[in-house]
Amino acid sequence: MEIKYSEKSVKQLKKIAKGDLKSAEMIIKEIENYAGKKPGHFDIKFLKGKYGQFKRLRVGNYRVIFDNDYCVMYIYEVLHRQEAYND
Repeated sequence: MEIKYSEKSVKQLKKIAKGDLKSAEMIIKEIENYAGKKPGHFDIKFLKGKYGQFKRLRVGNYRVIFDNDYCVMYIYEVLHRQEAYND
């Protein structure tokens, strides 16, 4: 599955990497594992509210807001858990 990052998500990942490189690497690894259909347990939920049509992938204290079809995974936002659910 191909992974496409929004400009916003790239900026957010760079900001995370600046403060905590290990977390940024962990987020990218989990995204690649999910997109590559690697075996493992992924904490994925369908969202409600303003993110209603999207899913979220939990990676430590961060949440990856994404959507996917059969061949492309679109990453929209990467947020800390405190910021992710404010409507």
